[in-house]
Amino acid sequence: MGIFRRRPPATVDGPAAKARARGDTIYVRVIHALPGKPDGGLAKAIMLIEAAGWKLEHQQEDVRIDHGYRQRLWTLTFRAVGEA
Repeated sequence: MGIFRRRPPATVDGPAAKARARGDTIYVRVIHALPGKPDGGLAKAIMLIEAAGWKLEHQQEDVRIDHGYRQRLWTLTFRAVGEA
């Protein structure tokens, strides 16, 4: 690809796919909200991780104040689906 071409959209989350290939049964990920997105990018992140063979089991939302700014984040816990 040339330097001015767009990269194709990701279909699978890379770190989640590596954890799945390694044989992990539990995958925990912290997602920080993206500014300008209504859901903070959470839905797309979950979709890409589930495409790698994980199923969402638990979701916890948290708010952190950092240097006077409010930062929203989620801790997501996934479990492996089927065989690796």
